Amino acid sequence: MDALVEHLTSGPKGGVQKVEVRAPGQFVCSGNHKVRGRQLWGCDVYTSDSDLVAVLMHCGYLHHTIPSPLREVAEVRAVVVPMPAQATYRSVPRNSIRSRSWHSAVQGCSFKVEKAWVVTRTGNSYDLSPLSASQGASMVVPTFTPGKQERMMTRNVGHGGRSKASQEVTVVFSLSNDPWIKYSLQAVSDHGLKPHDRTSAKLKSSALLLETYGARYELARQDADSELYVLSKCNSILSCKEYKAAGVPLPKGMKEVVAADLQWEEIGFSNAGVAVRDHSLPIMRLQFVSKE
Repeated sequence: MDALVEHLTSGPKGGVQKVEVRAPGQFVCSGNHKVRGRQLWGCDVYTSDSDLVAVLMHCGYLHHTIPSPLREVAEVRAVVVPMPAQATYRSVPRNSIRSRSWHSAVQGCSFKVEKAWVVTRTGNSYDLSPLSASQGASMVVPTFTPGKQERMMTRNVGHGGRSKASQEVTVVFSLSNDPWIKYSLQAVSDHGLKPHDRTSAKLKSSALLLETYGARYELARQDADSELYVLSKCNSILSCKEYKAAGVPLPKGMKEVVAADLQWEEIGFSNAGVAVRDHSLPIMRLQFVSKE
């Protein structure tokens, strides 16, 4: 844990001691070589040699797209709770950074973050709140690639040499390691006035797969000739090849219905995800899969 350990605080009735750790502002950025090297092992509970800044980004206290140290930030402080060494540490993608796994005995202890806050150069303190997929779509940045790295391209269109700006499409990897499209409104919006260019029309011959940080959902027509839709959670994470072999859309035994008998107007796409009735999903990736 490459940071300054300030002091220990005792838990209730002399219980587990908690450690306050301070990371100087110069290290609080994605340019930190420990962050770029993904020097963190585990999820929620991390190895003692995991970098604190990388852990705070993984937990969502800090955003992964901070390119360089912020001049107004003096340091970031965190209270961590020492934990026994774990038998195994999972590799989990979360908040735009993937932790590493470790499956053999480690010396020392583990730790988990209890809280974190930032201290400015003027002496003010501000609590940091972790982002979680369970907190709703508006709290999650649905991408593994920092949005600031996406560029606008200028293309020549028509014979008159007119130019048109369009945004690059970012390709990310799904939970089954297939190349998918990064979720954005552009990816699900209607692309013309003709009926066959509408997203709803695509679902006549395809199903739309949507992924959050750790789950996959399927949006499809309820029946072949129906104008109603159904949103389901997939029980297994299949590759695109396996998914097509199982059936598009999936058979009922391979998914759990989240919302059925949906009118198209009940399906709301936003910059952060998809809202269906009382369900709000923070979507990161999507893929249209043809039935044929």
